[in-house]
Amino acid sequence: MFKLLIPSNSPYNVLQHNWPYVLDPSTEQPGSGTHMPIDTEFVQLRQEEIEILATGRREIIRPVREGLARVSVLRASGPNEGLPFIDDYISISEPVVNYVTKYSGVSAGDLDPGLSVHPLVPLKVAYKKLWLLLNLGCIFVGHGLTKDFRNINMFVPKSQMVDTVTLFYNPIRTNRKLSLRFLAWYLLKENIQSETHDSIEDAFTALKLWRKYQEFEDAGILEKMIDEIYAAGRKLKYKVPEKGSDKWGVGLTVNKGRDTPDVDSGISGPTTPVGKKQGWSEYFESPLK
Repeated sequence: MFKLLIPSNSPYNVLQHNWPYVLDPSTEQPGSGTHMPIDTEFVQLRQEEIEILATGRREIIRPVREGLARVSVLRASGPNEGLPFIDDYISISEPVVNYVTKYSGVSAGDLDPGLSVHPLVPLKVAYKKLWLLLNLGCIFVGHGLTKDFRNINMFVPKSQMVDTVTLFYNPIRTNRKLSLRFLAWYLLKENIQSETHDSIEDAFTALKLWRKYQEFEDAGILEKMIDEIYAAGRKLKYKVPEKGSDKWGVGLTVNKGRDTPDVDSGISGPTTPVGKKQGWSEYFESPLK
């Protein structure tokens, strides 16, 4: 079902370029309980319409409608941990009214078959890939998964989701939920989403945060650590300090977990590769075939 089709001498070899590729069925066959880091990005297909009432209150007449623009699914373990086997940009036939590039990482042209340097797939194909992983019993790991899957219109049971939004949330003490960027800064000393979002980086960050959560649970300090994170958040108004500032280093100083890389190890997570417009179909095969 999942077959690696990239020859070792190919210029598209992932070991050289860190590009997405399909799973090797001999060593990476997904199944029940297989964890899959995931992140999705959306663009706006219809803007929100608001009416100002006589009382001055704003009332939403028609909510914003979003469309899936990109989905990335990564390996959670093994020698290729963090490398995507799905990194699909979605070909959208409807007009895009706002790419919200700062938050989606998607720019004008990325979803245009005539201009995009990324491999584009129909929404139906991207949906079927996720549906296949869901029905194999895989467990998705990410940040804000409940909202993402609702936007995709896919029901995923809680037993198949590890959502870092809820892992590091204490509803008894606050209604505020922490952003991926803030958690990455405080717990991992990583500066993500400083300019824009990257779904591969965000999915890998969620995986590392989940491991931090497991580490705190094992040590019996989870509640204490969540309290510390929120205390730091209140002091900083939940804004990540500028890198290099005197406040940058006030987060967690010890970064040793089950498999979490050391902060100063020089290991960086994967990010979106610079693809080539031609040649993808020669080396990649849909897992749905």
